[in-house]
Parts: sequence; structure tokens; C-alpha cells
Amino acid sequence: MDEEMEHIILDRIDKPGWVASRGVLRDPRGQFPPEEIARVESVMKKLASEGRVTLWRLLVENDKVELLAAARPGLELDKDLEERGAWAKAIRYEEGD
Repeated sequence: MDEEMEHIILDRIDKPGWVASRGVLRDPRGQFPPEEIARVESVMKKLASEGRVTLWRLLVENDKVELLAAARPGLELDKDLEERGAWAKAIRYEEGD
């Protein structure tokens, strides 16, 4: 299952360049159990440790929630979201966050 998640994450960062944990699970309302979100985030962190993605904390303004997002290396997700007037802000994830 983790290999399938890796494939989903890497496929999604191709276009549009990033994906949040909810997007991997196709769970826009956040109804999956916390264990499933933690599993996705674990796979994202593994990919980041391999240098295949860059991690961001995504702050969703409408829901007042924070999600982990994986982005294509080199994509400045914070600037991308700001330029598009998006519903969220991104802050680079630092190990230990």
C-alpha cells in the first residue's frame, strides 16, 4: 500500500506540482481516521528524506486546519499559492515540526 501511495504522491506533484495529505486520500473534508493521515504523512516524509519531494505545512484558511503537503523539488509553494490568491498558505516544513 505504501508503494501505491508513493506513486500517487509522485504522480500528483507532476501536475499541479504539489499534493496535500487529504488529496492523496481523496478526502477533501478530512473524514479519514488520523491513522490514515499519519500513514500518508509518513510516506511523504520518506520521499522527502530521499530528496524526491519537498515538504510544506499547508494552512487552510476556511477550515482552520493544517495539513502536510508534498511538492515537486524546487517549487516554491508559498509563492505559488500567494500568486494565485489561494485558500491556503504554505510554510516550509522543517524536520521536527
